[in-house]
Amino acid sequence: MKKILIIGGGVAAYEAALAASAAPKTQVTVCSAESVPPYRRPALSRMVAEELADAAFYFKPAAFYAEHGIDLRLGAEAKVLDREKRELRLADGTILPWDVLVLATGGYAFVPPLPGAEHVRVLRTYADLLAIRELLEGGLRKAVIAGAGVLGLELADSLLKKGCEVTLLEAGPAVLGRNLDEASAGMVKNLLAQKAGLTVLTGVSAGKAFPDGVELTDGRRLDAGAVFFSTGVRSCARLAADAGLAVDRGIVIDDRTATSDPAVFACGDAAELNGRSFGLLNAARTMGHIAGINAAGGDERFVPESWPVRLNALGIKLFSAGTPAGAHVEHTEADGAGKSLIYDESGKLAGVVLLGDLSEAAALQKELAR
Repeated sequence: MKKILIIGGGVAAYEAALAASAAPKTQVTVCSAESVPPYRRPALSRMVAEELADAAFYFKPAAFYAEHGIDLRLGAEAKVLDREKRELRLADGTILPWDVLVLATGGYAFVPPLPGAEHVRVLRTYADLLAIRELLEGGLRKAVIAGAGVLGLELADSLLKKGCEVTLLEAGPAVLGRNLDEASAGMVKNLLAQKAGLTVLTGVSAGKAFPDGVELTDGRRLDAGAVFFSTGVRSCARLAADAGLAVDRGIVIDDRTATSDPAVFACGDAAELNGRSFGLLNAARTMGHIAGINAAGGDERFVPESWPVRLNALGIKLFSAGTPAGAHVEHTEADGAGKSLIYDESGKLAGVVLLGDLSEAAALQKELAR
């Protein structure tokens, strides 16, 4: 019986566990530092404003794992990885042996090393969600969010629904700068300007945080009951690095998701392939599935795709795939909806941005993949 140990509690760990447990003669154990079963991390921002049904938040109920022969251990924080002995020591001292290891340790919310960083809050884990709910129950009415990407906008939407005034800070010239062409960015700017209770400040960032607000890099001071940072995710790779595995920005893998140790695989936000970390749910799902298959003895390959970014918050319905910049952009607007088609120098479709009407998303995604 091959002992397969999976460390993590997100979509990559879940998919790896399903794939590995489906293979014959495998014994699968999943160790998650979180207190709840694997869940859809992007749903955390919605959960700030509304209580989702368990089926919409968790991948499966806790009983599912036992029914499928998966030993799911919650609150099991991995501390020391011994590759020579093929053992993992947990924070409580428990030693778990393994034949093959899958590192699906995910990522952590990046907070720049600014003065007062200890006063900054993030939304990355279930525990973070509970802390935000406690703030709201305590009367939070004004918040600042540094970072106006998808996650920052989704958090702003939920806080507004809970009666908070929100100021969004974006260091770049426009929100969603990585996902929008210039014309689409203008449409989004106009939509956000109509949102009651929301202020968007671009070209500025937080310079210093306080318990009751933030000082901006231009010297302005904003009062707030909470300051949140949504400025990207970094790979949780310390466990791997301490064990001597090759680590750059993430845990270095090949297209089989194998690390520098052939008995250890890595996937999801923790992993890096050819210098690239993906940070997208669909990428983590695919990578986790392949890691699970290969950990059980398979030989599948991970091929990166042009996974789209979607947003439905603050009155914005967005689909963005490929690159938002190219040699030629065709932008059209009709009935409040926008479509941008971005072409490279050869005339090939290289990027798509849809706003409002997303009915062409699937067809255009297929065209991008050709």
